[in-house]
Amino acid sequence: MDAHETSIFTAVFIACIVIAVIFTYFIIVIIKNQRRSKALYKSKILAEITTLEKERARIASDLHDELGPYLSAAKLRINSLDVNSEEDNQHLKKINEHLDIIIHRMREISADLMPNTLIRKGLTFGIQEFISNISKPPVLKIHFDAGKDIFYSANMLIHLYRIVQEIIHNTVKHAGASELKIELSNLRNMVVLLTEDNGVGFDYNTVLMEKQGLGLRSLLSRVEIMGGEMFIESQLNKGTRYIFEIPYMENNEHGNEDL
Repeated sequence: MDAHETSIFTAVFIACIVIAVIFTYFIIVIIKNQRRSKALYKSKILAEITTLEKERARIASDLHDELGPYLSAAKLRINSLDVNSEEDNQHLKKINEHLDIIIHRMREISADLMPNTLIRKGLTFGIQEFISNISKPPVLKIHFDAGKDIFYSANMLIHLYRIVQEIIHNTVKHAGASELKIELSNLRNMVVLLTEDNGVGFDYNTVLMEKQGLGLRSLLSRVEIMGGEMFIESQLNKGTRYIFEIPYMENNEHGNEDL
């Protein structure tokens, strides 16, 4: 190889190195931008969900602590009235029935927004109470099986509860199922939530593009916030199966305790 060929080879080699460096630089920049965008998206979703949960807790507290006592006081005052005619007694009876319905419904709404059992007794009891309420009338048989209850961070506790809540609502409203199985287990520092129904099934991509796909996006957002993964298996007329795998230690150490 003469000097001219050597200089050409050297120039080509240097050019290849420069191109490789530039290419590598752009790849690194793209990866960093993707990570930054993902972090910003996750931060935005977390802020929205945190705000939503705080507002739910506030409304639940207002219903339970303020409106509840006022309605109960109104009922006591009405019952203390001294009426003489049978017609007035019938009116009072109807008013009492309406007040009982309002108070009962208000407690249901308050519990749906932020159940006291979930906060006081933990995830398993919270889910069991919700299933007990949703199963009246028993249009859908729900089988819930939970392993040993463990301590969840406030973040993980509310997200897992909302995921189960959303799946049950979707099953009742859209699946046309007669049975729903829910299993919650802890395996190698991983929380695994599995649900399976015998309903009509659905096409994931189609539903995600429609209005009812908001529920699926909500599930995805909550799972992403916890650093987990969601898997869906669904076929028309063959039911739907959800699998959620969420790292336990990560969420307890880094979870947002403000939820």
